[in-house]
Amino acid sequence: MIDTLVGDVEASPQLTLKEIANKLREETGVQLSTNTVHKHLSGRMYTVKKVLPEPVTMNSATNKDRRATFVRKVMEATGAGKTILYMDETNVNLFLRRSEGRSRRGQRCCVKVATGKGDNIHVIGAISQTGMVYWERRRGSFRKEDCCEWLRRALRHCPEPMENVVVVCDNAPAHTDLEAIQAEPEFEGVQILRTAPYSAPLNPIEECWSAMKAAMKNSMTASFQEMMTPETGISQTEHRLRYLERNIDAAMPRITPIMCMHACNHVQKHFAGCLALMDLAMGV
Repeated sequence: MIDTLVGDVEASPQLTLKEIANKLREETGVQLSTNTVHKHLSGRMYTVKKVLPEPVTMNSATNKDRRATFVRKVMEATGAGKTILYMDETNVNLFLRRSEGRSRRGQRCCVKVATGKGDNIHVIGAISQTGMVYWERRRGSFRKEDCCEWLRRALRHCPEPMENVVVVCDNAPAHTDLEAIQAEPEFEGVQILRTAPYSAPLNPIEECWSAMKAAMKNSMTASFQEMMTPETGISQTEHRLRYLERNIDAAMPRITPIMCMHACNHVQKHFAGCLALMDLAMGV
């Protein structure tokens, strides 16, 4: 019966305790309380966690082949002594805050928040094994023309010769035309390398963005009153955009050279599995 119970949870992780008990009754004819179900799941080390959505095509045969190809090219570039720049963008708004808090048992944990999330501010960056190479923040949309211009500026900040630089990007719409930069005389020799779809765990800058946003959550939680009190002479919208920009600038130093080195090393734990065409899990 316990094996049946565990099998139901493995097949449908989002079942409630009541649904599991009902399903078990239908399959075995035995009625168990939700407390008994909970105890047996705990005994098998099953706990409640945040659900990580996994696209159905994430680990398709085609994507696994693309990941293996990507990993081989990264390893070849690393073996040749080339500098790999991992680029990506993220965005922040006023809804960036901690999702958990503390309150007395039996009471809800409620905090005051802004009535709207406001406009997004995009943060675009590129890291290497030795640290953050270049980053910018910008208001408004971030289109493919903007991305190409950003990459040109980033490459000009890179101290390495262009023939020694490999830029890793994903398949976001804003990255569509990046290969055209390779044909420009100023950037001749640079290589653009794309990750396979749904391969965020292979891009170490994702870990850096998480650290930056964690620092922003801390500062924004502590400075809520500042956000709610507009500066004299400017609109509330402009005040809140400046507030976000100040918090971004204060949080970016959290992305240190040591963090970048650890992040670049961390993604390599997936390389053997990708080369063996194994599934890639989200959030690891």
